Amino acid sequence: MERIAGINEVRPKLTSFIESLKNDSPVVITINSEPKAVLLDYEKYRFLQKTAEENKRLALKETLAKIRSRAATNGLTQADIEEEIKEYREGK
Repeated sequence: MERIAGINEVRPKLTSFIESLKNDSPVVITINSEPKAVLLDYEKYRFLQKTAEENKRLALKETLAKIRSRAATNGLTQADIEEEIKEYREGK
C-alpha cells in the first residue's frame, strides 16, 4: 500500500524517501491535502512503462485482427486495402 506524505514533509527528506522506495511502497505526494504526484522506484516505473507499451501493442493487434476479419467478410483483400491506403496517401 502506498504511503501518503505532504510536500513539506518530503522536501527536506527527499533522499531518505527515495532510498526507502526499494523496500517500501510508492509515496503519494500531496499539496494542500490533494494528491499531486507519486514517488516511485525506478524499476517499478520502467515495469509500468513496459506494461503500458505491451498493452498498446496488444490492443492494436486485436484491432487489426478485427479490421482484417471485417474486410474479409466484406470481400476485401489485403491488396484492396493497400491500394486504398496508397490512393489516400497520394491524395486521389
